[in-house]
Amino acid sequence: MEVTRKSNLSTVYSAIEEADFLAIDGEFSGISDGPNVSALTNGLDTPEERYTKLKKVNRVLILGASCY
Repeated sequence: MEVTRKSNLSTVYSAIEEADFLAIDGEFSGISDGPNVSALTNGLDTPEERYTKLKKVNRVLILGASCY
């Protein structure tokens, strides 16, 4: 069975609408693919600066959702 957006999107929307609780899980890749985190940031960076530097080497590959 091929799982595609077209074949399952209405099922996903329905499950989200009927759920009492929705858990979302993000699997992030790229953390180890780029430069070392300590090479990109330092102890003097603000949270905003750290985020800006790290988002360049980080990307979401998998996003999961569980409806309860």
